[in-house]
Amino acid sequence: MSHRLQLTSAPSVLFLFGLSGAGKSFVGDVIGAHHDWFVYHADDDLTDEMRQIIAAKQPFTEAMRDQFFCRIVDKINDYRSLYPRLVITQGAYKKKHRDYIRQSVDNIDMIYVTTSDKLIHQRLEYRTNGISNASAEAIKHIFEIPDESVKKLHNVDGKDEIIQQLNAFYNN
Repeated sequence: MSHRLQLTSAPSVLFLFGLSGAGKSFVGDVIGAHHDWFVYHADDDLTDEMRQIIAAKQPFTEAMRDQFFCRIVDKINDYRSLYPRLVITQGAYKKKHRDYIRQSVDNIDMIYVTTSDKLIHQRLEYRTNGISNASAEAIKHIFEIPDESVKKLHNVDGKDEIIQQLNAFYNN
């Protein structure tokens, strides 16, 4: 059964975050396909240095992450002048970076996208670029799980399940 996405009470910016392979980009694309939302996959703006680090299967430094999140906020604010509704996808492993975005961007909601370790492993196996399973596993321990006040979306059973959860969050 297909459901219609109805984000009647959603803020104008949704920020999807979670572990690599959890399905943030997929969820963002579901929102973008069903509504008048512009989808910004922040990984598209990784620096050349960050891409080299990923290829070398090394972790980012804190300075690299800090600089990257400043870049993301600038990009969000640029896009907001062009698009009334914006959904952003990015791992945002550290609470301080999520807090920085929340404090720097008005009318935003953070959504933690999660799934099983088994599905993460399967999804990463099929990727032809980006982070490998081994790299994702190596950095998993630095992910800071958000508290219960953050919306949590379980990406397990596909598009209809995602739509149902989003509608429950925002359709009054």
